[in-house]
Amino acid sequence: MARWDSGAANTWNKHLSVLTSFTAYCRRQDWLTTAPGRRLERRKVTRTRDKAIPRARLERLFTDDRNPLRERVLWRMLYETCARAEEILGLDVPDLDMEFRRALVVEKGGDRAYVHWETPTARLLPRLLAGRNVGPVFPADRRAAVAGRRAPALGDICPETGRAGCPTRAPNTCSSRRPSSTIRTAPGTPCIRCATPG
Repeated sequence: MARWDSGAANTWNKHLSVLTSFTAYCRRQDWLTTAPGRRLERRKVTRTRDKAIPRARLERLFTDDRNPLRERVLWRMLYETCARAEEILGLDVPDLDMEFRRALVVEKGGDRAYVHWETPTARLLPRLLAGRNVGPVFPADRRAAVAGRRAPALGDICPETGRAGCPTRAPNTCSSRRPSSTIRTAPGTPCIRCATPG
């Protein structure tokens, strides 16, 4: 046990448990008459319950221009609204109420509720939307898969950009709720189904 004297309390306790268990087995087999670890005691483990990221570190992440604007707005909105990622990623531009700094989201279970954000998100959102009035708030920035199970139907791919179109549940409506696993395309991408940008 001298090998783990300088180790963390959890490491010490783990090896002490192994030694105690092995010693008990050896005594049952009559291989040992005394327990070599009888005077060793478990060490107290100090648990830190606070796993919150310090505010200053979050601010650096939110304001770092090396990260794309879309990600910075998403992270900040998730932090400020305390909403689930699925709720925020499922937002369409018409769901936003910029005047009152809120958005209508579909919660787990299908209920609709408002989430509210603070001034920093309110300052970034217009830059992200860039004048768009329709489509997703957080558009995808990559082309649609060409083959495989993740590839969209041929009619859902824009022939001009190669990006996935408007994967909605109800045809001909861009603002209907999408499946939670999809994020629609970049701004200005024509939607094949309803012939509107988004």
